[in-house]
Amino acid sequence: MLTIATSELPPFVSANPKNSFLTELLPEVGKEMGVKFAFRFMPWPRCERETDDAKVWATMPYVPTPERDARFLFSQPLYAKKTLFFYYSPTDQGYPRTFEALSELQEYRIGGVRGYYYEALLAEAGLQVESATSEESSFKKLRAGRVDLAPAVDVVGWDVIQKHFPAEDHANFHVLETPLAVGHNYLMTSRNYPNTEQLLERFNQALAKLRRNGVYKTIAERHGLSVDN
Repeated sequence: MLTIATSELPPFVSANPKNSFLTELLPEVGKEMGVKFAFRFMPWPRCERETDDAKVWATMPYVPTPERDARFLFSQPLYAKKTLFFYYSPTDQGYPRTFEALSELQEYRIGGVRGYYYEALLAEAGLQVESATSEESSFKKLRAGRVDLAPAVDVVGWDVIQKHFPAEDHANFHVLETPLAVGHNYLMTSRNYPNTEQLLERFNQALAKLRRNGVYKTIAERHGLSVDN
């Protein structure tokens, strides 16, 4: 049994199976590896600490950073993602459609989730950041006008809006056209976990097989996700 720490991030991961692509996909990966996975849900900062301390095998989904690369190993990509800035405006006025550099957004108060990879990017650009503990909390600050822009993976942001705000609010949420980031998310494991390099290699081989045989695509589409293969 290998334990994976994670937290709520529908539709990618959730304690509710119908909202969780990864907790449906990983048991299939485990079958190919000959292991079983157990999922433990906890706040994101604790996910990283428990993994760093080798109390669990891994956490997901995560993005590599220079600081993390020194302490962790990463799987092959779990999925592709695009992070956009969301804003709330009934008139859809007062926000740029595009930007060339993050520093152009210094007049805006930026939200986000504490511990996410983009914190360093926002800080380096000199932006005002008021972090929340979850995507839902971040978007509630956005709706209340406590922040002007909130970064989120596009499908995650729209999922939060659909599930946690009244229908009359939905059309008032918008996104900037320029993404904050385009890339992938990964499974992340401590370098100190026993035999982790071998386990990660087996994980990568199993994941690749599921991509080739169509199981990955079938599960992704069941959760409304497009695939990059």
